[in-house]
Amino acid sequence: MSEPLISVIVPVYNSAKYLQTTLQSVQAQTFKDFEVICVDDGSNDDSPQILERFAAADNRFKIYRQTNSGGSAARNKGLELACGKYIAFLDNDDIYHPQYLEILYHNIIAENADVSCCSYLRFEGDGVYKFADALLTPQVDFVSEQPFVDKFARKKKIEMLMWTKLYRRELFKDIRFAEDLPAINDILLNIEILLKSKKAAVCRLPLIAYRIITTSQTLKELAPKRIAEFKNLCIHINELAAAYPQQRKVLQRIAARYAYGMHVKEYMERYNPAQDRKRYEMLRQNLDELQQGGYLLPAMLNLRQRLTLWAFMRQKYNLLHWLKK
Repeated sequence: MSEPLISVIVPVYNSAKYLQTTLQSVQAQTFKDFEVICVDDGSNDDSPQILERFAAADNRFKIYRQTNSGGSAARNKGLELACGKYIAFLDNDDIYHPQYLEILYHNIIAENADVSCCSYLRFEGDGVYKFADALLTPQVDFVSEQPFVDKFARKKKIEMLMWTKLYRRELFKDIRFAEDLPAINDILLNIEILLKSKKAAVCRLPLIAYRIITTSQTLKELAPKRIAEFKNLCIHINELAAAYPQQRKVLQRIAARYAYGMHVKEYMERYNPAQDRKRYEMLRQNLDELQQGGYLLPAMLNLRQRLTLWAFMRQKYNLLHWLKK
């Protein structure tokens, strides 16, 4: 039996409420030459039983179980097990458009690209998202021969999320998801992928529906583990400059913007530093360590961001309140 063209990697953890809908969206693809690597990351709900039903009915679905190790470890195991020439990802509660694989594969072949990208849409609720366009014509809105530069220096619209892309498998030869970034691992990975890629084919069709769940990792309160991830991400981004010295300044700018956005902007949108002292101090300590280590350069931020960072670090609550307006 020949190897599948595409491997779809689905990390699964306690998603029984949505998992069947998610897997059905893969099963319904117009492009049929794929395998689905489902990595059950220690689920203790009915997710394993749902996975077994799909595997029993369709031999393209392959199940691997591991003790709970986080999303990065689950995706890395999927990469280890994948046999396809191309790699796609899907979270265990999101939904593919029926032509997701067809269009992304068409574009990656047509343009001889390393990465094929699409757009996405958001929806809330527990049901099945119904895409407005049931039949789409493949399109390429632009081709980038410098994907990293186009995304981060020229500000072209290339989505960062891993599940908006079809990747050549060779890109993952020396790239894996960072296991100290379980909730935000796709940011670092896609920076690395775009650095390594020589060509990206980009279409703006929304080919995946991202389900908004208030209990998801990225929407939970800023717990200590997640705050630690913010610092780790900035360090990892700066460390990429050793392999890509010509992009050092751009990487420093990216790290600074993520450090500011995650530590200051997101916090100020959700919390009051005068009333939320413990979390505020953890963030300030992170920022201080990043600046002392040279991983956060305020000069890479715009004037308002630098002023807000200064006020945040020095507990200038009145100024922070004014800047927030």
